[in-house]
Amino acid sequence: MTTVLRIPRHTDLIAKMPVLEAYRQRCEARPAFQKALASQMADFNEDAALAG
Repeated sequence: MTTVLRIPRHTDLIAKMPVLEAYRQRCEARPAFQKALASQMADFNEDAALAG
């Protein structure tokens, strides 16, 4: 669910709904989410390092 709320995070769509914004922030603050995101981003960072 958090991923769906993260997609429009650069717009004001979620920010207009404080309950959803708070939920997104709580989800992103969870250690399991941070670990999963770091793992996912590591693949991108690794590919960028190889390309550059």
